[in-house]
Amino acid sequence: MAILIVLAAFTSIILSKLKLPSLVGFLITGIIIANYIELPSVTDEVVSMFSNLGLIMLMFAIGMEIDISKLKTQGRFAVLIAIIQIPIMLFAGMIAGSAMGYDSVQSITLGAILSGASTAVVLAVLKANKVLDHNKMDILILVMIIEDISQVIMISVLTPMMQGSNMSTDSLVVLIINIAAFMFLCFFIGLRIMPRLINWIYERSNDELISLLCVGLVFVFALLAHIIGLSVAIGAFLAGVMIGMSRPKHVVERFIDPLKTLFMAIFFISVGMEVSVDSLFDNIPMIITIYVIFAICMFIAVNTGYWVANGDSRSGWISAMAMCTMGEFAFIISKQALDFEVFDNSFYSSIIGAAILSMIILPMLVRTSNKTYDAINKICPGFIRRFSAFMTRQRDLFYHGLSVASARSRENFRKGLTNAGFLIILIVIIEIAFFFLYDPVSAWLTRNFGSDESTWRIAILFANIIVLIEPSRRLANFMHMTIRMIEKGRNMVSDSEDMPKIYNYLTTLTIGSFITVVIVILVPNGIPNIIHILVILIVFALILLYQVYKNKKEMEKTSSSNPDTEGQSEADTEDGSESVPTTDNVEEKEEIATEVTDE
Repeated sequence: MAILIVLAAFTSIILSKLKLPSLVGFLITGIIIANYIELPSVTDEVVSMFSNLGLIMLMFAIGMEIDISKLKTQGRFAVLIAIIQIPIMLFAGMIAGSAMGYDSVQSITLGAILSGASTAVVLAVLKANKVLDHNKMDILILVMIIEDISQVIMISVLTPMMQGSNMSTDSLVVLIINIAAFMFLCFFIGLRIMPRLINWIYERSNDELISLLCVGLVFVFALLAHIIGLSVAIGAFLAGVMIGMSRPKHVVERFIDPLKTLFMAIFFISVGMEVSVDSLFDNIPMIITIYVIFAICMFIAVNTGYWVANGDSRSGWISAMAMCTMGEFAFIISKQALDFEVFDNSFYSSIIGAAILSMIILPMLVRTSNKTYDAINKICPGFIRRFSAFMTRQRDLFYHGLSVASARSRENFRKGLTNAGFLIILIVIIEIAFFFLYDPVSAWLTRNFGSDESTWRIAILFANIIVLIEPSRRLANFMHMTIRMIEKGRNMVSDSEDMPKIYNYLTTLTIGSFITVVIVILVPNGIPNIIHILVILIVFALILLYQVYKNKKEMEKTSSSNPDTEGQSEADTEDGSESVPTTDNVEEKEEIATEVTDE
């Protein structure tokens, strides 16, 4: 322990002179100790124990930094950025993993690793270079908080996936149910009850006792998470969120701060101790590849998020540069993948090497971010400028349509945006679950009910479509609302007539069914392509029949209402008056349209 801590301190001090984060020093210390210093045989056990304590303290500290109330009141802009950025990074990692020849679990794990940035490193570099003001840094903090929450959910989903190959079907189902129950109790009950209970005890005790109790609760939740099959990190994180919502939050932070730094240092040292220097040198091309994929995709994702959220382009550019460093969860998820033998030592070393490289390069990226923004603006080709101007106009039309909408319509859109983010996460979870259920469920059904596995796979495919169609329909509903906002803004600006559009003739169920079929086809399921084609034809035939029936009903309804409309028009003409829609009528129609959209 003496060698570990003293060497870590000296390494971090030296690297701080080069303006590198202390976290890099801890990782390099672990690499040096594992490869060049011979330690007693009991060292591994001691380091393992303290690294678990460090992981618990790290996740507890991250959880305590999350302010749910602030996220609700001030986080709309950040939520919109995160809703764009996180799925892009997740799918980019999955595509990159598949392209490099890794299996589905490894590719999904890589996507989860790449989907977040390091809050501590980003803030330290931004404060040192002073390229963003306080308000813009707060937005970036909220984005990274949402990243942390999403990566906690990803770890919860990944845990049964990583253990799936070593477990029976029954055990895997029980594990999934236990995890779902634990997460539900923590998020929907624990977040309501535990802060109030802690406040009640705090009123009847002192700072030392409440701090001791809260630290005890952290280990209780970590133990519960371990018992049901999750990482102790999940339990510690959830405990941190609960305690962070209580009044003695700052008291507990002061109490644990010295211990947190020590144990976190040991955790990152233990991560570095798993890396071989020879493996790092042998995998330099892979390290550079992972970093380049991460940096380019993160830069594009954050910039896209800022653009969609109608943010300042310069701030989006600087924020995108600042987030090009792999986060603490990259180490946690990759360590868990190594323990479950999802990753081998070579790929694990490549990820750690890419993370270290991202932290080394980050200060230079942030320091030159303003200059690179100005330089790119000068040399940007004309066709890119024209395309960018066209897309920006579409975005501005949408926001203009949103600004002239009623208060209720704006509120419904904000709710719809939040729901769209959750729907995307839900669709991903559903497809991951079905991906892992095809083999065991089809085998179980064949053993117990006869027939052959291919028949049961087709039945599971239809079940997947049925389960997925409702969230896809709701997602299509939000897309429909967004398009109508753009059209509303265009009509208000250009004062042009509202021409018939194709989406006016397509129901949200039709669009949702199309989204469902595309998603189901993209997810591997072991079913021949010809069967996929037949399923597509059947689904689209049903959609077509429903669409024809729906249009027929609409035409009958329109034709039955036309005589009354014509009679009214004639009466208005005879009177010499013209029906002019008042503001109240317009708002009333808008409210009706909003209600229909909600349905």
